[in-house]
Amino acid sequence: MEKKKRIEITCKTDGTFEIEAFGFEGNSCEQATRDFEKALGNKDIRRKRKSEYFNVSITTQQTNHVRGG
Repeated sequence: MEKKKRIEITCKTDGTFEIEAFGFEGNSCEQATRDFEKALGNKDIRRKRKSEYFNVSITTQQTNHVRGG
């Protein structure tokens, strides 16, 4: 079952913004927040990567070769 994805944007009292993504894995969170970052001016973007950023599903494929003999 896929995790529910959401993006939270917080406007701080000092005029800066915090964008936090939930339910994403790998760099998909950066792709999902990119348009919000642009809309907010792309200023002083500092990323804090959560553990989910490093949890990338790796799909491997195994091929079995059978030789007749």
